[in-house]
Amino acid sequence: MKYEMKCYAGNESRINITQEFIERNQLAINAQVAKDMLIRESSFLGCECEIAVNFLPFEEGKDKFKKEYIQRVEDCEIKHTYISDVSEGTQDFLDYMVFAWMKAMDERGLSALRSIIKLATWIEILGRKDVADILNDDKLYNPYGRPALREACKKLGINYPDYL
Repeated sequence: MKYEMKCYAGNESRINITQEFIERNQLAINAQVAKDMLIRESSFLGCECEIAVNFLPFEEGKDKFKKEYIQRVEDCEIKHTYISDVSEGTQDFLDYMVFAWMKAMDERGLSALRSIIKLATWIEILGRKDVADILNDDKLYNPYGRPALREACKKLGINYPDYL
């Protein structure tokens, strides 16, 4: 199944999800982790909730949505959708990984840091806290998250560009 890309594609080719990748990395959506992220202290950028709510039904993430969004859902103007398919969640993670490479290589400071935090959130919800810990390791951040991205890719068996 082909999933819509939800972030800017950048210059690198899309990494398409395979069942083999999911199985090899033992990925599965853990909605409890997503719920826990809504109540635990987040980074100073606060972007963990932005990812976590995408994995929760409306009522479970409602207190983190913008008032306008809540009103539109409750008025039936739009339908709240969330990720319940591990393939979709994994494809979103892989798409954002490619996007993060671009941010790191362009030395985009806060954007690169935000990308690292979002990737760590995604992969922890997908059941790989060990990879989230790599991405969250401050010693692997400089320059611009490149070492953390490389190590996470190695751990997951993702080929990354030589320039990273």
